[in-house]
Amino acid sequence: MQKHSNIHITSLIVFLSIVSIFVQFAAYYVFISTYAIAGIACLVTIVSAHILLEKTLTYEACFIYTLLLVFLSTVITIFTYLGNEQYFMPYTDALLWIVAINWFIPTMHCLIRNMLDYGVRIENFNTFYRNNSIIFLFYYIVIVGYGLFSENAFPWAYTFAAEDANFTPFWSLATQIEDYLNHMIPISDIWIYLATRILSFGPIGYYITVLLRKKSRLLRFLSLLILPVLIEALQYFIIPERCDLDDVIYAVIGGIMGGLFFHFINLLYRLISGKSFLTKDSDYRYSHGSLHF
Repeated sequence: MQKHSNIHITSLIVFLSIVSIFVQFAAYYVFISTYAIAGIACLVTIVSAHILLEKTLTYEACFIYTLLLVFLSTVITIFTYLGNEQYFMPYTDALLWIVAINWFIPTMHCLIRNMLDYGVRIENFNTFYRNNSIIFLFYYIVIVGYGLFSENAFPWAYTFAAEDANFTPFWSLATQIEDYLNHMIPISDIWIYLATRILSFGPIGYYITVLLRKKSRLLRFLSLLILPVLIEALQYFIIPERCDLDDVIYAVIGGIMGGLFFHFINLLYRLISGKSFLTKDSDYRYSHGSLHF
C-alpha cells in the first residue's frame, strides 16, 4: 500500500511539473508582454504547489516539483540562448524570469503556508527549506562568481571602470559623484553601482545568519567580513581593476541587511504563528546537525 501511495505521489509531481512547464512556455511563445508571461507562470506554480500540499501533506513533494521546474526551465533557457535564431523560440530575458519564478513562487507559497499553519498539518518544512536553499545557492554562486571574475560579465554593473586596484575608502563613489555633478554620467549609474554591490551580498548575510544564528554576533560579523576580503584578494590577482576596498564595505552592509531580513521573517513568524522561523522538527533524525535549519 505504501509503495502504491509513493507511486501515486510521484506521478502527481511529474504530471504537475510537465503541465506547469507546458503552460509557462506556451505563454512565452504566445505573449509578448513579460508581465503577462510572469503572471501566468506565477499562477500555474501557485495552483500546482497548493494541489501538491493538499494531496501529499508533505513539503518534500513541493521540493521535488520545484527542482524539476527549475531544471527543465533552465535547460530550455540554455538551449534557446545557444540556438537563438535557429531555435523555434527567440531568446529574451523573460526566460530568466520564468526560471526565477519556478524557484521563488513555490518557496514563498510553502513559507506562507507554514507560517499561517492552517488546515491539516503538513510535514517536513525545514527539510524543504534547506533543500530549496541549496538550489538557490547553486545558482547564486554561479551567477555572482561569473560577475566577479569574468571581465565581460554584466557591463551595466561596471559602468565605472577603474584603471587599477583601489585601496582608498569611498574613492570610487566620490569619483562618480564628481562626474555626476559635472554632468558626465546620469544619477542612475551611481544607484546601479551601489545597488549591485550591496544587494548582491544580501543572500550571504541571510544564510550566514541562518546557520550561525545561535552563535555569537562577533562570529557572524567576522564571517560577513572575511568572505568579501577573500573575494577582493582573488580579484587583485585575476582582474586587478575590479579590486576595490569599497566593495568590501558595501558587501558588509549588504550582509548586515540580509541578516536583518532573516530577523524580520523570524519576527513575522512569532507574531503570526507563535513559533520561531525554522524551528527544528523533533522527529527529524538529523535535527541536531549544523546543516539542518
